[in-house]
Amino acid sequence: PTVVTFTSLISAMGKARGGSQWRVAIDLFAEMERSGVEPNAITFTALIGALRKARGGSQWQAALQVLVQMEEKGVQPNQVTFSSLITTLAEAPGGSQWEKALEVLGEMERKAIVPDSFTFCSLISALAKAAQGSQWERALAVFEEMQRRGV
Repeated sequence: PTVVTFTSLISAMGKARGGSQWRVAIDLFAEMERSGVEPNAITFTALIGALRKARGGSQWQAALQVLVQMEEKGVQPNQVTFSSLITTLAEAPGGSQWEKALEVLGEMERKAIVPDSFTFCSLISALAKAAQGSQWERALAVFEEMQRRGV
């Protein structure tokens, strides 16, 4: 099997009816590594997507760890990777992990990866879903930043 095969399977696990088969996705990722197939940014992003769609809320801690693994392997995350991770943080059980989402945006910008409208909308969603109530002032500031940047 190739990286495309494993990535397709991992992606399919995230789209399972009734909720993501995220544990299977993690097992497939481990099998891929054991077999000597190197994951790429698309593979890591597919795994984050499977973690995002977990039944009962995202597996956000595991998704953050995927970003760490990615960097350890020297695979550069891209705009889609970061946006997917921010969405995963927005879908955390019990309310979003909006503070972490802001940190991820900062990391993205430190790597000179330009956020797009999807990235900013994911961040606004995370701010809206805060466990302690909508962080509407911050969401409005994100919107104003989008306008300032012409996004």
